[in-house]
Amino acid sequence: MQVEWFRSFTEAAKWKSLSKAADRLSLTQPAISKQIRQLEATYGIELFRRSAAGVDLTEAGRHFLERIMPVVASLDTIEAVMRRFKAEPGYTLGCLPSVVARLHSGRLRDYRDAGHPVTIKVRQTSAALRDELQEGAFDAALLDAAFAGDRMWSKTLFTEGYVAVLPEDHPLRERTSLRLEELRKERFVFASPQCEIHDRVKTLTESYGYSPDVQLEVDGNKEFLFNVAVGAGITVLPEMLAAEAKQMNLQAVPLAEPGLRRTVALAARTADVGAKLFRLLDAEPVPSA
Repeated sequence: MQVEWFRSFTEAAKWKSLSKAADRLSLTQPAISKQIRQLEATYGIELFRRSAAGVDLTEAGRHFLERIMPVVASLDTIEAVMRRFKAEPGYTLGCLPSVVARLHSGRLRDYRDAGHPVTIKVRQTSAALRDELQEGAFDAALLDAAFAGDRMWSKTLFTEGYVAVLPEDHPLRERTSLRLEELRKERFVFASPQCEIHDRVKTLTESYGYSPDVQLEVDGNKEFLFNVAVGAGITVLPEMLAAEAKQMNLQAVPLAEPGLRRTVALAARTADVGAKLFRLLDAEPVPSA
């Protein structure tokens, strides 16, 4: 029996979804499913009832969850303590999907190549990153500065605007800039309603007298761009993803909305950790369109 099985089980129980558990643990859904089935086979019981809507705990599963949660928490604490004994510590960094490329280059990459572990865990929203950072799941996180709050150390990394991502045959594809007011008749593709981009666009469009017609909600930048490419609608993404959109033959048109900008900050559990990681990150240029 392996510790990873316990983590897969507790995450699946928390989210009632194997796919969400896989996202949280940076694993594939088949891997999560296999680990849970191995756990069930070890005890000879069924821990979940599976359906198209997700998974629900059986009575045995509920009893097992009550007993295994303190064990998993204890193991996480032990791992955190052991990391602090290293002369050059490893770090666990939370990150938004749109910023993760920044963590694979520059001095942070050199730090990892030198043998100092840096684990990157991607979450879809800044709210989720903030909550997990406060719970101790990360040492630091790259998130929207508006979510950093006053109770944790944070420092600004960069500020950027947004682009409207359009199919290559869209009538507005040749424009050098757009206003949200001009997009009132468009269909939009966004992440979940908790996504901060969705919230900001909705707030601004309401000032123009309409709400965005959201036809599809998906997770992940590739899913956004694929659905735009096949005609599901347009989307709005941070400026640093414009180059990725262009690689898929999509048009990324800057949005001329002074109120639509985001500031990305590094937030950390302690000032010492924050300062060290900020030095590794701050020298890296923001990818340009």
